[in-house]
Amino acid sequence: MWQYYLILGAGIVLFIFAFLSFRNTLSFLKKAEKTTATVTSLREFDSDGIVFSPLFTFRTRNNIEYTYELPEGTNPSAWSVGETETVIYDPDDPSSVELYTYFRIFAWPLILISIALPLLVVGGGYFIAHQFLK
Repeated sequence: MWQYYLILGAGIVLFIFAFLSFRNTLSFLKKAEKTTATVTSLREFDSDGIVFSPLFTFRTRNNIEYTYELPEGTNPSAWSVGETETVIYDPDDPSSVELYTYFRIFAWPLILISIALPLLVVGGGYFIAHQFLK
């Protein structure tokens, strides 16, 4: 029976982290500004073979140019020099940039909630079923 307490506890903790992550994401989205970024170059890295990471350049509303490097790479490259993509950035800290896609913005809340919900169902389900199966 103690295993179900552990499962339920882990589910609750992960659910809380998912909620906090979702709240932080919404806070970022409320103040973020949207702009178009252009791939200016591709960086090559040796990671079990050559992978390419794009460097995006964008201008803020104040007409200041910033560069953002995507934190992961692919082989073959998913980007070509000159391609454009929509990005969002924090106007108070333009180095805080994300590509404007659903999964990139909501990745952590989605991952955490997808782990938390089954744990809550299994852990909480045991205690609910225990009430009816006495």
